[in-house]
Order: sequence, then structure tokens, then C-alpha cells
Amino acid sequence: MLISDYHVHSEFSGDSIEKLESIIKRAKELGLQEIAITDHYDYDMKANHEDFIVDLKNYVPKILELKDMNKKELDIKLGIEFGMQGHLGDHARKILNAYPFDYVLSSVHSIETIDISLPEYFKGKTPLEAHRRYFESVLENINTYDDFSVCSHLDFVTRYGGSDYRHMDYKKNWDLIEAILKKLISMNRGIEINTSGFRYGENRFYPCEDIVKEYYRLGGEILTIGSDAHRAEHIAMDFSKVYDFLESIGVKYISSFNKREVTFKKLK
Repeated sequence: MLISDYHVHSEFSGDSIEKLESIIKRAKELGLQEIAITDHYDYDMKANHEDFIVDLKNYVPKILELKDMNKKELDIKLGIEFGMQGHLGDHARKILNAYPFDYVLSSVHSIETIDISLPEYFKGKTPLEAHRRYFESVLENINTYDDFSVCSHLDFVTRYGGSDYRHMDYKKNWDLIEAILKKLISMNRGIEINTSGFRYGENRFYPCEDIVKEYYRLGGEILTIGSDAHRAEHIAMDFSKVYDFLESIGVKYISSFNKREVTFKKLK
């Protein structure tokens, strides 16, 4: 039984053309109870692609309209994927307090304004240096701004930089990873399990199994599952793999959010 997909992009994101109506139709076909639309808001990011700042003045009313129209069949969450950087704390507070979001993903898409998907980020860095700088940025960000729901796709930096950067030495980054997890738990914040790694040729979810296990071992309870779908056919893709994994380590609940407040739903 599919429960929820808490990371989905629509035509309001610069990297998607998927209609919200198609997303809702697919969610209903799959029997989802909840779906969070989490379009991109990446402020002060130097990139070579589409605008990644969602038009909130049109996005929010549209999601709220569809939420009301479909409330008997599907619980649609007003979400946002906020591209956090260490200097954006005040801007995050201004934007995220201005609208009635149910759910906020805190993501690292850029570091010191440089999009980490670009070769520029990796230039002059060894794999270890590139990966450590990424985790340092995650830690800086959650210390800068804490009013988010979960930290998304932790460790997905391996998606970028080419084959030389695909392998991560987790042991040499574990001090930062553990510091991030402990900080999240102390803040009562969660992590997302993002299944897009299976679609990007890494044959895993983000973060890796060991990081999820460590979060749970340390006492973390807030877990969401997101497909990071930019097309309707990718909604809830590979979720059975996550359910099986979570069950194998003893997790019995996943998280649900309403007006930024967390509750829990049984996996089975």
C-alpha cells in the first residue's frame, strides 16, 4: 500500500512541465493518501538553466484551490523545496513565513551561489574536498535556519561531477554526517528518503542506507519518502524498496505534515 509522496515537482518548477492536474490524476491512480507538491525556490543561485524561483503568488493559490477540490480523495500538501545557503537565513524566514506551507524541504543545490550540478563547483577539488564541502554546507545551513520540515536528499552530491566523483568515501565524511544527523534530531527535524537515485543510475536512494540507519539508531523518527518526480509517471517510483528497507531496520512509521506540524502514519 502506497501512503504518500512528499517530493513532487510541477510546471511551477523551472525544470518541469508537468501539469498539476496530471500529477493529481496519477496520485489517485496509485492510491496515494497524500502528495506534497514541492516546487523549487532557489534564490541567489548561479545556474545555466531555467529560473528556479517558483512564482509563489500564483503557485500557492493554485495548490490551495486543488487541495480543496480534491480533499475527499487525496490530501494535497502545499510544499516547497527551498534551496538553502548559509547567507539566506533572513530571506528564508521572510519567504517561508509569508505563506501557509504544510511542508518545507531544505535542500543544498548551490554553495556560495554556485550550482553544484555545474563543473564549476568541482573544478580544482578532489572528490573528498567536493563532498566534504557539500556536507559542511548542509551543516552550516541547518545551523542558520531551522524552521524547515526535513533535510532532503542528503548525500545526492554524488549525482554530479562525472564518474570521478560518483564514489563517496563515507568514512572520511562520517564526522560531518553524524554532526548533521545529531543536529537534526536535536531540532526535531527529519530526513527525506529520496528514490531518484535509482533513476539517475546510482541504484540507491538518497541518503544511502547507512545514513538512514544511523539517523534511526541515534533516535531520529521523522522520515518522509519522496520520488523527486518531475513527470507524473515517476510519482512514488521505487517506493517498495524503501518500505522493505525501513521494515528491515525496525521503522514502523513515516511522517505526515500539516501546516508544518508532524504526525506519524503506520508503514503497514
